[in-house]
Amino acid sequence: MQIYSFSRLGEMPQRLERVDRLPDEGFVWFDFTRAEAGTWPTHIEPLVQASIHDAHVADSFNGDHPSFFDTTEDYDMVIFQGLVPEDCEGESTTRNLIVTKSAAFFIFDRLLVSIHAPENNAFELIKRKFCETKLRFPSTPFGLVHSILDAMVDRYLTITDELEHQLEGVQDALLDPKNPFEDWQDLLHYRKQAHALELLCEHNLDTIDAWKRDMRGELTDKQRIRLNDLREHIQRVMSHGDSLQKDVEVAVQLHFASVSHQTNRVMRTLTVMSALFFPLTLITGIYGMNFQNMPELSWRYGYFAVLGGLVVVGSVLVYFFRRRGYL
Repeated sequence: MQIYSFSRLGEMPQRLERVDRLPDEGFVWFDFTRAEAGTWPTHIEPLVQASIHDAHVADSFNGDHPSFFDTTEDYDMVIFQGLVPEDCEGESTTRNLIVTKSAAFFIFDRLLVSIHAPENNAFELIKRKFCETKLRFPSTPFGLVHSILDAMVDRYLTITDELEHQLEGVQDALLDPKNPFEDWQDLLHYRKQAHALELLCEHNLDTIDAWKRDMRGELTDKQRIRLNDLREHIQRVMSHGDSLQKDVEVAVQLHFASVSHQTNRVMRTLTVMSALFFPLTLITGIYGMNFQNMPELSWRYGYFAVLGGLVVVGSVLVYFFRRRGYL
């Protein structure tokens, strides 16, 4: 558990060991990782003089809980799905990039409580940004939640760039005419990840809309601007995920168009070869018939005449097909 005090007086946030009462100005931030948040309501309820709903407490412990918003008379609860690095050993071309863990926020008037997975690096990023530098820091719990969520969405962009890079490699392999493409499972895996990213953004957008519509206090103009900015940020990622899916579909269509073109070329070559040898086969077939009365068979130069006729017919056909561009 980490505790920070944010003041309205322009002072940098201070790290605290304990809090006995909430400040008259500014607010206090209690940050828990899920492993250490087993009894977090016992630290909070005496300060706010209110009880936390058991269902909300249970939701805060669920790292796989979908994005969600709910409100009570005393606090707003926001659950937001974020991306965390995959825990894998070694490099794999088909590793899962869309690994999600939820972060729960309980927003009181002078207090913010956050419960999240330790792998969620957005929280450490915010702490370095506001608590170790002299940058402007938020003066309300709402502003701090907005900053954390914005950092979590930035992680979406990083994953999207990595996913796009891997998809480009698969697309190049799809369109390589020299090497037949066989990694269809990889392609399906990447398309599923792009779709999962799009669905993740869609659920988070629904949560942002519910927060904007049903939040406990009246939404100010600055808060509305920040929520709209966060919404646009998520929509850009969502559009990117949709574009990745379309790129995969276009690449597959181009792949099959290329394969069809190569097949047509092979079939055209075989057709031309058949057309070349059909009349030659017809002539040799005629003179291969076992009839007693075939006068040409007794001609001294019949064999050479037939060979010459075959050469002439074949040469005429080759010349014709070349003029037509078939050869």
